[in-house]
This record gives sequence, structure tokens and C-alpha cells, in this order.
Amino acid sequence: MSLYYKIAYIYIDFSFYQLSMPKKKKELKKKYKVIKKLVPKAGFALKNEFYLDASWILSSILESKLRRILTLMISEHPGLGYGLQQCLRRIKFLQLKGTYPLLIKHFEIRLIDELRIWTNHRNNIYKSLTDTHVSKVRMKKMALEGIILYQELNTGYKNLKKDWTKDLLKETHIQVEPNEPEIPD
Repeated sequence: MSLYYKIAYIYIDFSFYQLSMPKKKKELKKKYKVIKKLVPKAGFALKNEFYLDASWILSSILESKLRRILTLMISEHPGLGYGLQQCLRRIKFLQLKGTYPLLIKHFEIRLIDELRIWTNHRNNIYKSLTDTHVSKVRMKKMALEGIILYQELNTGYKNLKKDWTKDLLKETHIQVEPNEPEIPD
């Protein structure tokens, strides 16, 4: 067995050990702060005219927001296998199904359709980058549309979360009846 295969075997064995270890609470808390770190990076990329990078960052932000919405609604974490397109399809299905009134109240089907159009437009630009030159104006327009859609999605998400917590508190609120005072004989 050559040295390369021994090193590769040790690396694979070690990486499996790291993946099978239980996660610490700090690592789980960091997962939810990803969006707060990515939003300034998207703004910085847009400010410095890196429109392609800004659109990549925006699409990952939108994807994680949509995953959170799905987690709130169906009480299941969709996992990393759900991409942006799958999350949009699932949310639109849940809206059309009509079983989640909060989702219908805070997210119009128009917003989901615009997000799908933006995603398809982004994908077309990415595909055409290898064949032809894509103008900066077109890239800038795509990035700015993504920011507008993110802001709209973010306000809807915040309102959804407020109403969801209010409903959750109403459902779990236990009414305690006051004890009747004892009547002395």
C-alpha cells in the first residue's frame, strides 16, 4: 500500500470520527446566525460591484429563510437536500393546499412566483456565463431584484413568526381557575 493511500485512509477514517461526534450547543447556535453574517457580505459584494457573488449569497440567504419557514409550518426540518427550487415548490404547495392560514396571510403566491422567476433568471445567467458575455447591467439588475425579494420575504417571515408565536402561546395557555375560598361553618 502506497503512502498516498495510507494518508487517504487515515483522513477518511478521521473525518468519519468527526462527523459521528455529538455536536455542542455552541455549534447549533452558530447555525442560526448564518443569515446575519451573510447579509452584510451580500451588501459588501454589491457595493464593490461583485454582482455574481452577491446573487450567490442572496440565493443561499433566501434558501435558508425558506427552510426556516418550512420548519415552522410543518414542524420538520427539510434538510440540506432541499434547494431553493424545492423549498419554493413546497411552500407554494402548502399555500395552495390551504391548511396553513398564517402562510397564506403573510406570503402571497405572487411573492413565491416572483422568487421562482428570479431563481430561473439567475440560473439562465449562470448557464450563459460560459457561452457569452453577460453585461454588468444585467447582473446588477438581477442582484438588486434579489435584494428587493429578500426584503419582502424577510418582512413576511418576521410577521409570520410573530403571529406563529402568538398562536402557540394561545394554544398552550392553560386557564387556571381560582380556588374557591373555603366557607367557614
